[in-house]
Amino acid sequence: MRIYWEVVKIFEGKLVMYIYAETPIHPGSGTMISEAVDLPIQREKHTDFPIIQAPSLKGVLRNSACFIEIDDKCKKCDKKSKVDECEILNQIFGNPEGIGGVSITDARILAFPVRTLKGVFGWITCPLVLDRYKRDLNLAGIKIDWSTQKLTNVEEAKVCKNSNLMEKEYIYIEDLQLKCSKDDEDVNKIAQEIVKALPDGDTYKEIKEKLKKDLVIVSDEVFADFVSLTTEVITRIRISSKTGTVERESGGLWSEEYLPTDTLMYSLILIPSRLNSFKLEEIQSRIMRCDEKILQIGGDETIGKGFVRIKLVKGEHIDVKKP
Repeated sequence: MRIYWEVVKIFEGKLVMYIYAETPIHPGSGTMISEAVDLPIQREKHTDFPIIQAPSLKGVLRNSACFIEIDDKCKKCDKKSKVDECEILNQIFGNPEGIGGVSITDARILAFPVRTLKGVFGWITCPLVLDRYKRDLNLAGIKIDWSTQKLTNVEEAKVCKNSNLMEKEYIYIEDLQLKCSKDDEDVNKIAQEIVKALPDGDTYKEIKEKLKKDLVIVSDEVFADFVSLTTEVITRIRISSKTGTVERESGGLWSEEYLPTDTLMYSLILIPSRLNSFKLEEIQSRIMRCDEKILQIGGDETIGKGFVRIKLVKGEHIDVKKP
Protein backbone atom coordinates (compact mmCIF):
# COMPACT_ATOMS: atom_id res chain seq x y z
CA MET A 1 0.00 0.00 0.00
CA ARG A 2 2.85 2.37 0.82
CA ILE A 3 4.52 1.83 -2.56
CA TYR A 4 1.17 2.33 -4.29
CA TRP A 5 0.62 5.61 -2.45
CA GLU A 6 4.08 6.86 -3.46
CA VAL A 7 3.42 6.06 -7.14
CA VAL A 8 0.07 7.85 -7.01
CA LYS A 9 1.71 10.84 -5.35
CA ILE A 10 4.51 11.15 -7.92
CA PHE A 11 2.36 10.65 -11.02
CA GLU A 12 -0.72 12.83 -11.20
CA GLY A 13 -1.80 11.71 -14.66
CA LYS A 14 -2.17 8.19 -16.08
CA LEU A 15 -2.95 6.89 -19.54
CA VAL A 16 -3.33 3.28 -20.65
CA MET A 17 -1.85 2.73 -24.12
CA TYR A 18 -3.12 -0.31 -25.99
CA ILE A 19 -1.14 -1.67 -28.92
CA TYR A 20 -2.90 -3.76 -31.57
CA ALA A 21 -0.66 -5.40 -34.17
CA GLU A 22 -1.88 -4.70 -37.70
CA THR A 23 1.18 -6.48 -39.11
CA PRO A 24 3.80 -8.73 -37.44
CA ILE A 25 6.04 -6.86 -34.99
CA HIS A 26 9.77 -7.33 -34.50
CA PRO A 27 10.84 -5.58 -31.26
CA GLY A 28 14.32 -7.03 -31.53
CA SER A 29 16.37 -7.99 -28.49
CA GLY A 30 19.62 -7.38 -30.36
CA THR A 31 21.19 -10.66 -29.20
CA MET A 32 20.86 -14.29 -30.15
CA ILE A 33 19.76 -16.20 -27.05
CA SER A 34 19.32 -19.56 -28.74
CA GLU A 35 20.41 -21.33 -31.89
CA ALA A 36 16.81 -21.52 -33.11
CA VAL A 37 16.43 -17.82 -34.05
CA ASP A 38 19.17 -15.41 -35.06
CA LEU A 39 17.16 -12.26 -34.22
CA PRO A 40 14.63 -12.98 -31.43
CA ILE A 41 12.10 -10.58 -29.94
CA GLN A 42 12.31 -8.92 -26.53
CA ARG A 43 11.15 -11.05 -23.59
CA GLU A 44 10.91 -10.85 -19.84
CA LYS A 45 13.76 -12.64 -18.14
CA HIS A 46 11.74 -14.53 -15.51
CA THR A 47 8.60 -15.44 -17.51
CA ASP A 48 9.85 -15.43 -21.11
CA PHE A 49 6.67 -13.52 -22.04
CA PRO A 50 7.04 -11.13 -25.01
CA ILE A 51 7.40 -7.44 -24.19
CA ILE A 52 8.22 -4.19 -25.96
CA GLN A 53 10.75 -2.33 -23.87
CA ALA A 54 9.86 1.15 -22.66
CA PRO A 55 12.73 2.98 -24.46
CA SER A 56 11.43 1.67 -27.77
CA LEU A 57 7.90 2.89 -27.04
CA LYS A 58 9.05 6.28 -25.83
CA GLY A 59 11.19 6.72 -28.91
CA VAL A 60 8.28 5.81 -31.17
CA LEU A 61 5.98 8.33 -29.49
CA ARG A 62 8.61 11.05 -29.60
CA ASN A 63 9.50 10.44 -33.24
CA SER A 64 5.84 10.34 -34.22
CA ALA A 65 4.92 13.50 -32.32
CA CYS A 66 5.67 15.84 -35.21
CA PHE A 67 3.73 13.81 -37.75
CA ILE A 68 0.63 13.58 -35.58
CA GLU A 69 1.09 17.31 -34.88
CA ILE A 70 1.28 17.12 -31.10
CA ASP A 71 1.17 20.91 -31.08
CA ASP A 72 -0.71 23.33 -33.32
CA LYS A 73 2.60 24.96 -34.27
CA CYS A 74 3.73 21.69 -35.89
CA LYS A 75 1.98 22.67 -39.13
CA LYS A 76 4.39 25.58 -39.56
CA CYS A 77 7.50 23.85 -38.19
CA ASP A 78 10.42 22.65 -40.30
CA LYS A 79 10.43 19.18 -38.78
CA LYS A 80 13.75 18.09 -40.27
CA SER A 81 15.84 20.87 -38.76
CA LYS A 82 14.06 21.70 -35.51
CA VAL A 83 12.76 18.42 -34.09
CA ASP A 84 15.69 18.02 -31.67
CA GLU A 85 15.23 21.60 -30.47
CA CYS A 86 11.49 21.40 -29.94
CA GLU A 87 10.79 22.59 -26.41
CA ILE A 88 7.41 20.83 -26.31
CA LEU A 89 8.96 17.46 -27.15
CA ASN A 90 11.76 18.02 -24.64
CA GLN A 91 9.24 18.89 -21.92
CA ILE A 92 6.96 15.92 -22.55
CA PHE A 93 9.37 13.19 -23.62
CA GLY A 94 12.61 14.51 -22.14
CA ASN A 95 16.04 15.18 -23.56
CA PRO A 96 19.51 13.65 -23.04
CA GLU A 97 20.59 16.48 -20.73
CA GLY A 98 17.58 16.63 -18.43
CA ILE A 99 14.78 14.72 -16.74
CA GLY A 100 13.04 12.31 -19.06
CA GLY A 101 9.55 13.78 -19.09
CA VAL A 102 6.66 11.32 -18.90
CA SER A 103 7.28 7.76 -17.74
CA ILE A 104 6.34 4.85 -20.01
CA THR A 105 6.29 1.24 -18.86
CA ASP A 106 7.24 -1.82 -20.88
CA ALA A 107 4.39 -3.06 -23.05
CA ARG A 108 3.08 -6.34 -21.67
CA ILE A 109 1.21 -9.05 -23.52
CA LEU A 110 -2.56 -9.08 -22.93
CA ALA A 111 -4.01 -11.42 -25.57
CA PHE A 112 -2.05 -13.62 -27.96
CA PRO A 113 -3.55 -14.96 -31.25
CA VAL A 114 -3.39 -18.71 -31.86
CA ARG A 115 -4.59 -21.05 -34.59
CA THR A 116 -7.65 -23.14 -33.72
CA LEU A 117 -9.45 -26.07 -35.31
CA LYS A 118 -12.75 -24.17 -35.38
CA GLY A 119 -13.18 -20.46 -35.97
CA VAL A 120 -9.78 -20.13 -37.73
CA PHE A 121 -8.10 -18.46 -34.73
CA GLY A 122 -8.73 -17.09 -31.26
CA TRP A 123 -6.87 -15.27 -28.52
CA ILE A 124 -5.40 -16.79 -25.37
CA THR A 125 -4.57 -15.20 -22.06
CA CYS A 126 -3.90 -16.62 -18.59
CA PRO A 127 -4.48 -15.83 -14.88
CA LEU A 128 -0.96 -14.43 -14.44
CA VAL A 129 -1.42 -11.98 -17.32
CA LEU A 130 -4.89 -10.99 -16.12
CA ASP A 131 -3.76 -10.43 -12.54
CA ARG A 132 -1.00 -8.13 -13.78
CA TYR A 133 -3.43 -6.32 -16.04
CA LYS A 134 -5.85 -5.81 -13.18
CA ARG A 135 -3.11 -4.37 -10.95
CA ASP A 136 -1.92 -2.03 -13.70
CA LEU A 137 -5.44 -0.78 -14.38
CA ASN A 138 -5.87 -0.21 -10.64
CA LEU A 139 -2.71 1.89 -10.68
CA ALA A 140 -4.24 3.94 -13.49
CA GLY A 141 -7.41 4.42 -11.46
CA ILE A 142 -9.54 2.08 -13.55
CA LYS A 143 -11.60 -0.31 -11.45
CA ILE A 144 -12.78 -3.67 -12.79
CA ASP A 145 -15.14 -6.15 -11.19
CA TRP A 146 -14.00 -9.52 -12.51
CA SER A 147 -11.70 -12.05 -10.94
CA THR A 148 -9.88 -15.12 -12.19
CA GLN A 149 -9.20 -18.39 -10.49
CA LYS A 150 -5.94 -20.12 -11.23
CA LEU A 151 -6.22 -23.08 -13.58
CA THR A 152 -4.46 -25.94 -11.84
CA ASN A 153 -5.02 -28.42 -14.66
CA VAL A 154 -2.96 -27.66 -17.77
CA GLU A 155 -5.40 -29.69 -19.86
CA GLU A 156 -8.31 -27.37 -19.13
CA ALA A 157 -9.35 -23.95 -20.45
CA LYS A 158 -12.15 -21.45 -19.91
CA VAL A 159 -14.09 -19.95 -22.80
CA CYS A 160 -16.93 -17.54 -23.34
CA LYS A 161 -20.45 -18.91 -23.31
CA ASN A 162 -20.98 -18.20 -27.02
CA SER A 163 -17.51 -19.25 -28.18
CA ASN A 164 -17.05 -20.20 -31.84
CA LEU A 165 -14.00 -22.32 -31.06
CA MET A 166 -15.51 -25.29 -29.22
CA GLU A 167 -15.85 -28.76 -30.70
CA LYS A 168 -18.26 -30.51 -28.33
CA GLU A 169 -16.63 -29.94 -24.92
CA TYR A 170 -13.11 -29.37 -26.22
CA ILE A 171 -11.09 -26.67 -27.89
CA TYR A 172 -8.18 -27.46 -30.20
CA ILE A 173 -5.34 -24.94 -30.26
CA GLU A 174 -2.56 -25.85 -32.69
CA ASP A 175 -2.07 -29.56 -31.83
CA LEU A 176 -3.27 -29.24 -28.23
CA GLN A 177 -6.65 -30.48 -26.99
CA LEU A 178 -8.09 -28.69 -23.95
CA LYS A 179 -11.28 -29.49 -22.09
CA CYS A 180 -13.45 -26.40 -21.83
CA SER A 181 -15.46 -24.82 -19.07
CA LYS A 182 -17.92 -22.07 -20.03
CA ASP A 183 -19.80 -21.72 -16.76
CA ASP A 184 -17.55 -18.94 -15.45
CA GLU A 185 -19.33 -15.61 -15.94
CA ASP A 186 -16.06 -13.78 -15.34
CA VAL A 187 -14.69 -14.99 -18.69
CA ASN A 188 -17.38 -13.01 -20.49
CA LYS A 189 -16.63 -9.97 -18.31
CA ILE A 190 -12.93 -10.26 -19.07
CA ALA A 191 -13.61 -10.49 -22.82
CA GLN A 192 -15.87 -7.43 -22.63
CA GLU A 193 -13.10 -5.52 -20.81
CA ILE A 194 -10.36 -6.52 -23.25
CA VAL A 195 -12.54 -5.51 -26.20
CA LYS A 196 -12.27 -1.93 -24.90
CA ALA A 197 -8.59 -2.08 -25.86
CA LEU A 198 -9.46 -2.26 -29.55
CA PRO A 199 -9.87 0.93 -31.58
CA ASP A 200 -13.31 2.41 -32.07
CA GLY A 201 -15.17 2.71 -35.34
CA ASP A 202 -16.84 0.40 -37.84
CA THR A 203 -13.51 -0.85 -39.17
CA TYR A 204 -12.95 -2.89 -36.02
CA LYS A 205 -16.54 -3.95 -35.46
CA GLU A 206 -16.09 -7.53 -36.68
CA ILE A 207 -12.82 -8.14 -34.83
CA LYS A 208 -14.43 -6.82 -31.63
CA GLU A 209 -17.33 -9.23 -32.01
CA LYS A 210 -14.89 -12.09 -32.53
CA LEU A 211 -12.83 -11.17 -29.47
CA LYS A 212 -15.98 -11.07 -27.32
CA LYS A 213 -16.62 -14.71 -28.22
CA ASP A 214 -13.21 -16.23 -28.95
CA LEU A 215 -11.09 -15.31 -25.93
CA VAL A 216 -9.69 -18.37 -24.15
CA ILE A 217 -8.16 -18.48 -20.68
CA VAL A 218 -5.53 -21.19 -20.40
CA SER A 219 -3.16 -22.10 -17.59
CA ASP A 220 -0.04 -20.02 -17.01
CA GLU A 221 2.12 -22.94 -18.14
CA VAL A 222 0.24 -23.47 -21.41
CA PHE A 223 0.28 -19.74 -22.13
CA ALA A 224 4.05 -19.60 -21.55
CA ASP A 225 4.55 -22.45 -24.02
CA PHE A 226 2.42 -20.84 -26.73
CA VAL A 227 4.03 -17.39 -26.54
CA SER A 228 7.44 -19.07 -26.71
CA LEU A 229 6.80 -21.68 -29.39
CA THR A 230 4.14 -20.24 -31.72
CA THR A 231 5.53 -16.83 -32.63
CA GLU A 232 6.29 -16.25 -36.30
CA VAL A 233 9.82 -17.15 -37.37
CA ILE A 234 10.85 -16.40 -40.94
CA THR A 235 14.06 -16.93 -42.83
CA ARG A 236 15.48 -14.00 -44.74
CA ILE A 237 18.19 -13.97 -47.36
CA ARG A 238 20.47 -11.40 -48.97
CA ILE A 239 21.08 -11.91 -52.69
CA SER A 240 24.47 -11.16 -54.18
CA SER A 241 24.26 -8.63 -57.00
CA LYS A 242 27.12 -10.41 -58.75
CA THR A 243 26.01 -14.04 -58.60
CA GLY A 244 22.26 -13.71 -58.12
CA THR A 245 22.43 -16.28 -55.31
CA VAL A 246 22.56 -16.08 -51.51
CA GLU A 247 25.38 -13.88 -50.22
CA ARG A 248 27.24 -16.49 -48.19
CA GLU A 249 30.34 -14.56 -47.17
CA SER A 250 28.59 -11.69 -45.35
CA GLY A 251 25.79 -13.42 -43.46
CA GLY A 252 23.25 -13.57 -46.26
CA LEU A 253 21.00 -16.08 -44.50
CA TRP A 254 19.33 -15.41 -41.13
CA SER A 255 16.08 -15.90 -39.25
CA GLU A 256 13.88 -13.35 -37.44
CA GLU A 257 11.13 -13.72 -34.85
CA TYR A 258 7.89 -11.71 -34.91
CA LEU A 259 4.86 -11.18 -32.74
CA PRO A 260 1.96 -12.20 -34.99
CA THR A 261 -0.72 -9.94 -36.42
CA ASP A 262 -3.65 -9.38 -34.00
CA THR A 263 -1.43 -9.51 -30.91
CA LEU A 264 -2.77 -7.19 -28.21
CA MET A 265 -0.45 -5.49 -25.69
CA TYR A 266 -0.65 -2.59 -23.28
CA SER A 267 1.56 -0.06 -21.52
CA LEU A 268 1.09 2.75 -19.01
CA ILE A 269 2.00 6.38 -19.63
CA LEU A 270 2.52 8.12 -16.29
CA ILE A 271 2.69 11.91 -16.13
CA PRO A 272 4.75 13.20 -13.19
CA SER A 273 3.82 16.27 -11.20
CA ARG A 274 7.27 17.75 -11.89
CA LEU A 275 6.21 18.67 -15.44
CA ASN A 276 4.81 21.96 -14.15
CA SER A 277 5.49 23.91 -17.34
CA PHE A 278 2.28 22.42 -18.70
CA LYS A 279 -0.96 21.69 -16.95
CA LEU A 280 -1.93 18.03 -16.67
CA GLU A 281 -4.90 18.46 -19.01
CA GLU A 282 -2.67 20.04 -21.63
CA ILE A 283 -0.12 17.21 -21.54
CA GLN A 284 -2.84 14.59 -21.72
CA SER A 285 -4.56 16.30 -24.63
CA ARG A 286 -1.28 16.46 -26.57
CA ILE A 287 -0.46 12.80 -26.00
CA MET A 288 -4.06 11.83 -26.80
CA ARG A 289 -3.44 13.00 -30.36
CA CYS A 290 -1.77 9.59 -30.83
CA ASP A 291 -5.13 7.94 -30.14
CA GLU A 292 -6.38 5.72 -32.99
CA LYS A 293 -3.21 6.42 -35.03
CA ILE A 294 -1.10 3.90 -36.91
CA LEU A 295 2.50 3.90 -35.63
CA GLN A 296 5.49 1.74 -36.49
CA ILE A 297 7.28 -0.21 -33.74
CA GLY A 298 10.41 -2.32 -34.04
CA GLY A 299 12.46 -3.26 -37.05
CA ASP A 300 11.79 -4.06 -40.70
CA GLU A 301 9.62 -1.05 -41.50
CA THR A 302 10.52 -1.24 -45.19
CA ILE A 303 9.05 -4.73 -45.52
CA GLY A 304 5.78 -3.76 -43.83
CA LYS A 305 6.47 -5.00 -40.31
CA GLY A 306 5.66 -3.31 -37.02
CA PHE A 307 2.54 -1.34 -37.96
CA VAL A 308 0.25 -1.05 -34.95
CA ARG A 309 -2.92 0.80 -34.05
CA ILE A 310 -2.70 2.77 -30.82
CA LYS A 311 -5.61 3.33 -28.46
CA LEU A 312 -5.28 5.60 -25.43
CA VAL A 313 -7.57 5.51 -22.41
CA LYS A 314 -7.42 8.11 -19.65
CA GLY A 315 -7.08 6.87 -16.11
CA GLU A 316 -8.89 8.41 -13.17
CA HIS A 317 -7.45 10.61 -10.46
CA ILE A 318 -6.90 8.64 -7.27
CA ASP A 319 -7.01 10.34 -3.90
CA VAL A 320 -5.15 8.02 -1.55
CA LYS A 321 -4.37 8.97 2.03
CA LYS A 322 -0.87 8.22 3.22
CA PRO A 323 -0.80 4.99 5.26
